[in-house]
Amino acid sequence: GIRKPRLGNTDFLSRARWNGWLLPGGAPDGQFPSDMDRVYAWGRNLDFSNTEVRDWYARQLRHLLNVGISFWWNDEGETDYFTYFYWNTAQVQALRATISSPTAPHRRFFSLNRAFTPGLARLGGAVWTGDIDPSWEDLRRTPGLMLNYALAGAPYVACDIGGFSGETQGELLTRWMQVGVFMPIMRVHSWLWAQPHWPWLFGETASTAMREALELRYRLIPYHYSLAHGMFDRKHLWMRPLAMVFPDDPVAVSITMQWMDGSLMVAPVLREDSHREVYLPAGKWYHFNSTSAVDGEVHLGGHAEEDEIPLFVRAGTVLPLAPVVQSTDELPGGPLEIQIYSGADGSFDLVEDDGESVNYEVGLMRTTNFVWYDSARTLSWRARGSVAEPGRHAFTQVRVTVFDSKTHHPIILEARDLLDGGSIPPSELQPVLQV
Repeated sequence: GIRKPRLGNTDFLSRARWNGWLLPGGAPDGQFPSDMDRVYAWGRNLDFSNTEVRDWYARQLRHLLNVGISFWWNDEGETDYFTYFYWNTAQVQALRATISSPTAPHRRFFSLNRAFTPGLARLGGAVWTGDIDPSWEDLRRTPGLMLNYALAGAPYVACDIGGFSGETQGELLTRWMQVGVFMPIMRVHSWLWAQPHWPWLFGETASTAMREALELRYRLIPYHYSLAHGMFDRKHLWMRPLAMVFPDDPVAVSITMQWMDGSLMVAPVLREDSHREVYLPAGKWYHFNSTSAVDGEVHLGGHAEEDEIPLFVRAGTVLPLAPVVQSTDELPGGPLEIQIYSGADGSFDLVEDDGESVNYEVGLMRTTNFVWYDSARTLSWRARGSVAEPGRHAFTQVRVTVFDSKTHHPIILEARDLLDGGSIPPSELQPVLQV
């Protein structure tokens, strides 16, 4: 459940007051209930900057970790500028001190927080964009908020998909779900009094579109997980504003409602009238999962069907995709698909690990480097590290799909063993030209 940085237990409060462990004042959210003469949580918020407080708090968490709690959801910590940082520090301390399992000290730390201060990401803390409204205006603000957080040093960002404070509606929730597919963390949430944001409660058209969005999110797991590793290894942002990628394009630098997800140009529909607003910088751009390509610099408009996500892929992209699964525990779920978007050379490092520990910090992972040589029409790959590192979730087979704008249909090859390396000769990858 959600965590608050304050105490409600009478005995704990008495001890905290006696030891001087509390911050002055209360929560900064105003009066609640309305008949109170001061803000709520007055005199109940812990001062996590105090080492004694962190030590005591960490001890209180150990039993929760021992019974299986995996991460923390931290809310209403805006009681002091550094509350979230020191609060997370105490939670990390609790995880590292847990001794019920010999692997516990090596587990990854993760928390989701309502605000961000510098240093939080280094601990493993993520942030969400707060208690937003179920409105098209707040949907349109979401990409810019995500990108600003990333530029400020908080690369793992979530939002309350569909809006938090009020009733949403089917098309708005659908479009928000489509945005969430390409956010670092995809998360649906609302307050207790709203209709739950289950897709099947919003009609067949909306539920079908949302199911397709969720399936795409799961298919992108190998891609996104590898980009996350790249962010750790090379300090290279995974989700980036167009200004970082196309700094010399005066149109691109001012756009905040599109972004780059690795080599993917995400341009979701953010308008109630379902009108597309897409700008593609110079270069060849494929429609995702299609041989249809567009040359930039160009603006694209028109009406988008409710199940359509305007998504474009740069020529030369090597894109790994998982089969459709219902949870990450079902991975690999079948062969890995490698999609090639021809027109330029490209490569991609697929990273697999145990998904639970910090052993990747000392190199215990498997990295498979896929390389596409466009003029030679060849794909090769070489793996480093043991297949034992990702264990039962490791991909063992690969199938290749090549999209070429000169043809109407992609080249789709049968699955083959991934092994520690391999290649596919030009004879299997030549397009059938359309006359």
